[in-house]
Parts: sequence; C-alpha cells; structure tokens
Amino acid sequence: MAQDAQLLALWEAGVGTRGAPRERSLLGQAPRSLAERNRLALQRYADLFGAAAELIGRCAHCGTAVEFAIDARHCAEALPPPGVHAGNGGEGEPHWHALDARDDAPRFRLPTPDDLHALDGVDDTEVFADALLARCVQGELPATAEAREAIGARMQALMPGAALDFSLQCPDCRHVWDAPLDPVDLLWRVLRAQAERLLADVALIAQRFGWSERDILALGPVRRAAYLQLAGG
Repeated sequence: MAQDAQLLALWEAGVGTRGAPRERSLLGQAPRSLAERNRLALQRYADLFGAAAELIGRCAHCGTAVEFAIDARHCAEALPPPGVHAGNGGEGEPHWHALDARDDAPRFRLPTPDDLHALDGVDDTEVFADALLARCVQGELPATAEAREAIGARMQALMPGAALDFSLQCPDCRHVWDAPLDPVDLLWRVLRAQAERLLADVALIAQRFGWSERDILALGPVRRAAYLQLAGG
C-alpha cells in the first residue's frame, strides 16, 4: 500500500539522524515556533495513524501507569495557526520581552525549536529548564529560582500551544498531575514501532515466497495477513 511505502520512507529518513534533521524529515519542513512544531507533528500523526492516540502517564507518587487517549487531529486544530508567536522579529532577529516595566528587568526572547535541538540529550528537567532560560535570557541568568520561574511562566503565557500537558488522576492514590506530551517524540516512537513491525512482516513473507518488498507492500492488509499466516507468522 502507498501509505506503507511512505511510512518506511519516513522511517528510513529518520532512523540515521536525530534532532533537527530527523524533525525536518518527519514534518516535511522546519517549524518556526514550538506551537507550529507541535501542530505539524500532531497533523502528521493523524494522517499516518488516525486521530486516536493511545498514551500512558505514570504517577510520580506510586508509579501506577495511567492510560489515556487524545484526538491528535482535534489537538492540532486547537493550536495557533502557522506564523503566530514564532518568537523572532523580522529576518530572524529575536524579539525581546521584558519581565516587567522596570529598567533593570530581565529581558528574554521566546524559545524556538532550535533551542530544543541544542539541548537534545539533556534529560534532567531542572537542568533542561535552566539551560533553556540561559539560551533565551539576555545577559546573566537571574540568580534566584523565583525570578527564573517568573520568566518561565511569562514565556508560557506568550506562547500558547508551545507546551502540551494533559491533566491526569491516579486511580490508586488519587494524585493529580499534568502529564507533558512531546508530539514529535510520540510521532517518531509510533512510526519506528510500526516500521519495524512492517519490515518483520515483509521479511517473513519474502523468505517464504521469494517476493520483493514492492510486491509485498502492494498487498492489501487482509491478503498480507493471510500470507503471513501461511508463512508461519
């Protein structure tokens, strides 16, 4: 099927890369803002796998896994349209914001996808937050946690759709928390799992019947499943 071939092509383009190159191959373009990045990833997910996305959050208090589902297409449509809150001024120049009206108030720009790529591999949440602020704040990073938190909160207010969180409640301990979602990470994880499963099916049928990948991908799902059964899959 054409979608299976497209899926494998996307997987092949992304499997040997990471960061910005992988993101461009997955989304078909380089997003200018974090909200646009999320919107493009959710749209691509819905186009490839359908609107329903099954997710799992884990309670930080007791470790219980909490399953939930989102409508990827609906979430994408709820995000700001392209070009809104890109975070830069004309011709790529940053637009600086002030935390308040004081002359000595910290000035900052809005983070972009390039900032996320520069911090790829930083897993600690607090370290990542401070490193992101350091990239976006003009001059020295404020020394107090309160000032840094205020800048972060102001950034979020200026960037609707830049961060996606879903409110969950643990069925065991009743703890309530906001589970974050990175749509690009979701898209890649599901794409990789689907591609690897598809390749395993192709390999089994090819080994049993000697057919080419193109011929196997051209089979409809029902016939392919039947041949998989005959091949012992």
